[in-house]
Amino acid sequence: MIALAGAFAAYQAQQHQVDPVASSVASFDMHGLAVGGGTADVAGKSTLTRPAAHSSPAAAKAKPQAHPSATHTPSRPRATQAAPAKPPAQTLACSGAGGAGGTGMLPYNYATIVNYLVAHGYTKMAAVGVAGNIYQESKGDPESIGSGGGGLIGWTPLPSGFVTGNVAADLQTQLAALLTYNQGWAQYIPMLNAATSPTSAADIYMNYFERPGLPAAYNREGAAVAVAQACGIA
Repeated sequence: MIALAGAFAAYQAQQHQVDPVASSVASFDMHGLAVGGGTADVAGKSTLTRPAAHSSPAAAKAKPQAHPSATHTPSRPRATQAAPAKPPAQTLACSGAGGAGGTGMLPYNYATIVNYLVAHGYTKMAAVGVAGNIYQESKGDPESIGSGGGGLIGWTPLPSGFVTGNVAADLQTQLAALLTYNQGWAQYIPMLNAATSPTSAADIYMNYFERPGLPAAYNREGAAVAVAQACGIA
């Protein structure tokens, strides 16, 4: 009887013993419920005004990682070399007002146009050549509307959403579209970037990219020279 009672007591003790695996899983599940399952918004860099992104504080927390088993030997992490920080894009200090009442043949927004192009891989000389052509097409006004077209380079037909009345937003939209447009003539971009004077850059962009029905090369070249002088590009 004593032996039987002892065996029965041992059986009861075993039934009440906590399973460590089950306990760990339960603990993990409860933590997951406490953390929640929201997704944090990622706000991209942009010059346009956008509503502030709302992110869930709970989603920012990292999920708990399972502890390695006693028999597992963690591998030694490999040493990695941090990538060098990308230098900030150079901003040209341009002087002189553009557009009506401005200095010489400077287009509106010429400093923004030139700095945008330089920040996206164009040489300074190439950028002033593009700006000179923009002067002839729109005077640098992104809200410009002409016969069947409009915008900075006189897109024909004018794409929907390019001219909305919001000058700052439309300028950024059209500058991004300008990069895409230029990629249609990508084989000539190295030639444009190799230009050594404002007039040659203006002519290259006119002949190989813009291809206008009314060249008015004098205006394009003169505006490119004016932009180069205003931004100290020689």
